[in-house]
Amino acid sequence: MKKVYAIAHTHWDFEWYFTRQEARVQFAYHMDEVLDALENNDLNYYLLDGQMSIVDDYLSSFPEKKATIKKFVTEKRLFIGPWYTQIDEMVTSGESIVHNLAIGSQIANDLGGVMKVAYLPDSFGQGQDMPKIYNGFDIYSAVFWRGMPKEKNARYFYWNSNDGSKVLTANIKNGYYAGVQLVENDDFKDLLDRVSTDTESDELVLPIGGDQRSVDYNLKDRINLANEKLSDEYIIRESNYPQYFENLRKVKNLPDYDGEFIDPSASKIHRGIYSSRADLKQIYDRLERRMTYQVEPLMALAKSYGIEPKQGLVDDIWKTIFRGQAHDSSGGCNSDKTNDDILHRAKVADQLSYSIIDYLVRKLSISENSPYDIYLWNPLPIEMDKVQTIQISTKSKNFNILDASGQPVDYDLLNQE
Repeated sequence: MKKVYAIAHTHWDFEWYFTRQEARVQFAYHMDEVLDALENNDLNYYLLDGQMSIVDDYLSSFPEKKATIKKFVTEKRLFIGPWYTQIDEMVTSGESIVHNLAIGSQIANDLGGVMKVAYLPDSFGQGQDMPKIYNGFDIYSAVFWRGMPKEKNARYFYWNSNDGSKVLTANIKNGYYAGVQLVENDDFKDLLDRVSTDTESDELVLPIGGDQRSVDYNLKDRINLANEKLSDEYIIRESNYPQYFENLRKVKNLPDYDGEFIDPSASKIHRGIYSSRADLKQIYDRLERRMTYQVEPLMALAKSYGIEPKQGLVDDIWKTIFRGQAHDSSGGCNSDKTNDDILHRAKVADQLSYSIIDYLVRKLSISENSPYDIYLWNPLPIEMDKVQTIQISTKSKNFNILDASGQPVDYDLLNQE
């Protein structure tokens, strides 16, 4: 008999053809439904799309709900994390991916526990090094939909990286919305026959949810009806991904695959978005590089001089970056209002990141306790030999610049006031 694990969830695009503000209003009511369904046992489990940004927004408006959310997370009935946003792996750096998981996991742990499943049901392709990153976060299970080529037709497999890292993976070939048919249609066998192809495993997963879909309060009744009508070939049980992978891991002879999954033969991966809204991609790329190569190294250096790091500011900037790198936001194929919002957020974060650099460099230069030194900081782990444009204040029009050994340094005066 094949066991079908029905997993209630929502897929929540926090912005797309609608704005983040519009989605926040809808999510406020959706969370009422989720918490109500769990409280009244209409649902045993619920998955909040594997991302913490929507929970972060919700709790900023409704902090009184934190205890209730934490209660269900601790009881392993509400599953949150590990991501901050549902990132697009193809247009972001590894540094952003790692930070996204780190901050998302931290917030989830503060709310009772992170789901140790790398859940990306709608991201447009999967990078070859993701198992390495996942294992670094003690994550050994993954779920994705897009990018799997038809010739690699396994539904469940071990995904390997070249360093030996691996994750047990469920490729939800029929999409994250496949199980909606269980709720809306009585042709149960047709549904289960479709989600049981391309595998010899008797442990099957059936995601039940969709984009901004309301809670299915009748899920238990529909599962009971299906089990009554089905033959002994299938049995459906309400479940969650950690529980599912615990049982899938017992299945022997699952295939092994390695490399990236960016093939559109079985599911769209929207490669055309790589060139859309270049202005958004450029400013977020600049932000990402500034944080990686300037802000965080500078903050570490400042700490060694006794200057307290302000991690909260750094996290705020990274969260803005993550929102701009979510699979819809980064694509830029949004309404004009949404893209305006994405650009505005980036500009605010851009100013904040530059302000951190400006403040810390000034503080570090003051700490040298020499009013006549010119303080230059190289953020890279290699020596630099380049012409630098700087602005200085002098007591007279005529002045010399000397190096550390007292030798004159050549310079050109571009402007003097």
